[in-house]
Amino acid sequence: MPYLSIREASEDMRSGMTTPTELVAEALEKIDLLDGEIKAFVTILGEQALADAAKAETEQRMGFFRSPLHGIPIGIKDIIAVKDARMTAGSQVLADYVSPEDAKVVEQLRKAGAIILGKTNTHEFAFGTYTPPTRNPWDRTRIPGGSSGGSAAAVAADMCLGAIGSDTGGSIRIPSACCGVTGLKPTYGRVSCYGVMPLSWSLDHVGPLGRSAEDCAILFDAIASYDPRDPNSVTGPPSSSAAMLINGPEGRGPLSLQGLKIGLPHEAFIGPLDPEVRQVWRAALLVLKEEGAEVVEDVELPHPSFEMYRTIQRPEAAFSHMQKGWLGEKPELYTDRTREHLLAGQKIPAVDYLLAQHERRLFSSVVRSVLQRVDVLFLPTIPVPAIPIAQMDQEIRIEGVEVNATVSLLSLTMPFNLVGLPACSFPGGFTSNNLPVGLQVVGKAFEEATVLRIAHAYQQLTDWHRREIS
Repeated sequence: MPYLSIREASEDMRSGMTTPTELVAEALEKIDLLDGEIKAFVTILGEQALADAAKAETEQRMGFFRSPLHGIPIGIKDIIAVKDARMTAGSQVLADYVSPEDAKVVEQLRKAGAIILGKTNTHEFAFGTYTPPTRNPWDRTRIPGGSSGGSAAAVAADMCLGAIGSDTGGSIRIPSACCGVTGLKPTYGRVSCYGVMPLSWSLDHVGPLGRSAEDCAILFDAIASYDPRDPNSVTGPPSSSAAMLINGPEGRGPLSLQGLKIGLPHEAFIGPLDPEVRQVWRAALLVLKEEGAEVVEDVELPHPSFEMYRTIQRPEAAFSHMQKGWLGEKPELYTDRTREHLLAGQKIPAVDYLLAQHERRLFSSVVRSVLQRVDVLFLPTIPVPAIPIAQMDQEIRIEGVEVNATVSLLSLTMPFNLVGLPACSFPGGFTSNNLPVGLQVVGKAFEEATVLRIAHAYQQLTDWHRREIS
């Protein structure tokens, strides 16, 4: 597609330069051209998407524009229900399941006029940091990240203008970093999980992916909504993130970060880091300082253990699958790795789960206290660029330290699922091997506009988010 942003495409539809039908047709052509190798999509809803585009085109000719998403082709992660479409969750367990209704987030997108292009690949039941069989568009031998790897790869390869993913330990932000796109994990409960296959109900978030912070703001404004069908849904102020990017708070210009305090977690929390990731992170700080932000170095922050995270995640996941009956009735249909996680979750004592939740509350209290002294935290999204597929679940070396690849990929994202705060990953630069490097901004509850504003300011002064895949 010739468009690099949702806003550009929306403006051209309003002026008559293009139509929803043309956008969808171009997206389908791009999928036909590239997806045989990248494998971002598991289900293409081409016929329905063209019919929905024709309806949107009729509305626009009558002067009716629902929102900036009206006529925009969007990909949906395959753990999110789309009415009358397969929802496999990346598993043979649900290979033939067809959803009878839309998830709340899909309802909201349709209300805004978005066109559902298809279902994007996910790691099985969102239980991993790699998304087989999806390949990274920048280097087909490397992971796209997970578990929303299909959504990120589809956006990066221009197969759609935006996508929806989910994030339990980093599953929007990790693939965003690996694939060089922007992704937002909203405040916990800010976007409904109704109609979304749960992984871990106290950690699951649903959010947008796009080429830019502006794209994510437009998508977030459409999907943020209270939903009584989701017991974890929360009421918050109406989202006006996109308007904030344009106008800035208190009448300031969109590039000004004057008055914002950006905190840098200290080395014990951050490291080890790939040297090129560290270089990109430090260089980005100079850009933010030039925009008026005050940088506070070496913010003290304890690092929650991976074991504590797993002690919460695994029992919640196992319980969900036991409730559905799948784990008891057809365990052989799971991949070995996912089945191991779920069976391990069954064996964790309740007292250990409760202790982990107690430790989580203590960590959350510390983070929220830190965010009374600074407005946001700023750190890399993942410690390394996208790793080769062959290294998944293996030991890798970073700054001379041996670490497990999965643990490393989750180390800088997982803590902020535990506290449920908004976090945005955006491309901050590239390595010497032309691999994207993701940077992460974490903000206070319900302040998605602030984290997006910082990412947007950076993207107004750099063009990493616009770099084309060769």
